[in-house]
Amino acid sequence: MEAKSRRRRWLTVTAVVAAVLVVTFYVGGGWYFSNQIHSDALTPLPSTADNGLYVIGLDAGTVTITSSEERSDSKQPGTYGLAWDNGYGRIGEIVSVDGLEVTREFEIVDGSAPEVCTGPLEGCDQVDIDGWSYESDPGDVGLDFTEVQYQSPLGPMGAWRIDAGDGTVWAIHAHGWRAARREALRFLPVYSDAGITSLVIDYRNDPDEPADPSGLYRFGRTEWEDVAGAIRYAVEEGGANEIILVGYSTGASAEMSFLEHSPDAVLVTAAVFDSPNIDMRGTVRAAAEKRTIPGTPMPIPGSLISVALAITDVRWDVDWSAVDYHDIAPDVLTMPTLVFHGTADSRVPIESSQRLAQDVPSVELIEVPEADHVRSWNVDPVAYRAQLADFLMANG
Repeated sequence: MEAKSRRRRWLTVTAVVAAVLVVTFYVGGGWYFSNQIHSDALTPLPSTADNGLYVIGLDAGTVTITSSEERSDSKQPGTYGLAWDNGYGRIGEIVSVDGLEVTREFEIVDGSAPEVCTGPLEGCDQVDIDGWSYESDPGDVGLDFTEVQYQSPLGPMGAWRIDAGDGTVWAIHAHGWRAARREALRFLPVYSDAGITSLVIDYRNDPDEPADPSGLYRFGRTEWEDVAGAIRYAVEEGGANEIILVGYSTGASAEMSFLEHSPDAVLVTAAVFDSPNIDMRGTVRAAAEKRTIPGTPMPIPGSLISVALAITDVRWDVDWSAVDYHDIAPDVLTMPTLVFHGTADSRVPIESSQRLAQDVPSVELIEVPEADHVRSWNVDPVAYRAQLADFLMANG
């Protein structure tokens, strides 16, 4: 009897210890990863260069770049910007690949030539591959523009206005998470050629613009009010009577929320989304699934990710369900909608857009092989422009 009693006590203690460890793991781990979500996703920060590349060769019409570790961006096909401290250029087709070294077609667009690294990489200037592909403003793509302001509930916000056509059809361009207006430059000539006036907007939490009262990104829950202000500008200052919503990545979430909440949604006659981030919970989960528990090679369990998401919601009132726009999509995307999404998107899973196209009859999805996040144009600019132009001709 005594032995059985000791065994029961041992099992009870073991079960209690195990329960404490499990609770500690999930509460402590969930709290830790909620802090990571806060800093990595919710906190407003400006766009930054993704350096870590070095120029090791420069010839007439080509550049050779390398890195200290394997990177996918240097080997992605297509057209991209290349930025360095004293200049800006454009890289094109891949000429050759030798391990980490990649030689590509190259032209200098602005400034002096990049420094060629001849010694250890750590002592050389770094360069950045820029998916936005143009350096500063619509003048880079041959368009006249005006710097204007529109009114949002938080005050005046900046925008580029590019007039075209008779001014009755306007495209409202909303950039993505931690991006900037420059993200839209690649696409603006297509809208101008179609006779569509473009308004490329800043919105809350952008540098030099008012911050959201929460101090956080809200993934459309409040940003839609800025989109509404931009549309009021197009109507009242520009004479617009038709609106095309153009959303890049998380810019699409602000525009989906606008369609859900604003009475002015009746003005929208078409939409164009590129890599739309319309389910931030799914995007955060996909990013977390690529990470490991600190100090171990173990992937983060899905159950721990769920706990971290729940704790994040409680701490910062994210409301993950409210920023998953798939459920409302069939009701609000009643207009023709064109979606581009790369099959190699490393940020927003392409399955999100595939689900959108499956659930919403008005959505046409163009999947672009090998394209990363908002880089479908880069992989094949000619095809992208043609597909977008055809859509705008039919629906603009």
